[in-house]
Amino acid sequence: MRKLSRQEVAELGLYDFLGYIDAFDSPYIGGLAGTRRLIERLDIPKDENFHVLEVGCASGFTSCMIAKEYGCQVTGIDISEVLISKAKDRSNRMGLNNVRFQVADATQLPFDDNSFDAVFGVALVALIPMKEKVLQELKRITKPGGVIGTLDLFAKTGADKEIVDSFSSSMKTLLEYDVAILDIQNWRSIFEKTGLNDISVEENYHDVLLLTRKRSGTIKATMKMLYHMLINGAVRKRMMKLMRLRKTATMKDEEGFEHLGYLIFTGRKA
Repeated sequence: MRKLSRQEVAELGLYDFLGYIDAFDSPYIGGLAGTRRLIERLDIPKDENFHVLEVGCASGFTSCMIAKEYGCQVTGIDISEVLISKAKDRSNRMGLNNVRFQVADATQLPFDDNSFDAVFGVALVALIPMKEKVLQELKRITKPGGVIGTLDLFAKTGADKEIVDSFSSSMKTLLEYDVAILDIQNWRSIFEKTGLNDISVEENYHDVLLLTRKRSGTIKATMKMLYHMLINGAVRKRMMKLMRLRKTATMKDEEGFEHLGYLIFTGRKA
């Protein structure tokens, strides 16, 4: 991706800015282990004719990992042009010719009905207000017999409302629209309404927010963030607001567990 000017960086939304400095360079919610568990449940064969779609692919880490390890066809979409540019750079560096990326909206996917053998998203549905609509879109483009999966946040039963609300506020600041983190009972109700078969919902309470990339990558992204905050008042103002919210949102309870959990959902299209 080309280097942006100071003015162009100032005009980026927070999601695009964090993508630009490579903050979304690896799985975060559930870490790499959670993402791999979701992938295992998608029943992806090592078949070049099998086609997988990742919705909300960010910088393409997971899409490229699947393309490399399984040899299947992979398409990744994200609403951010910045992150799609980063994803294309990644696939080019890895020399992958079986993965492609494009800008698209999860609520209006630009694909025909019954196009993909497996469809999934990580930290996707929880961060979109129209959850039922997104799940129906995933179902629409999945072939009969195909698997749909998500890995998403939920609020623990009895979680401190202030902390859950603070995390929702963090996501609103990041994404620039209202986000509400649901409890597991609400999630199960939403999944049951999809009309999918073989529904499975796994609850996880450990390593909910976990960076799994190399320390050098974290340091590099942090240095980029501090540099742009130093020279750019618009970036500094947005990031300070997000950082204040994040401190409250990631507080832990007396047992050492986060007030949030993450779920792994899968279902099969009839």
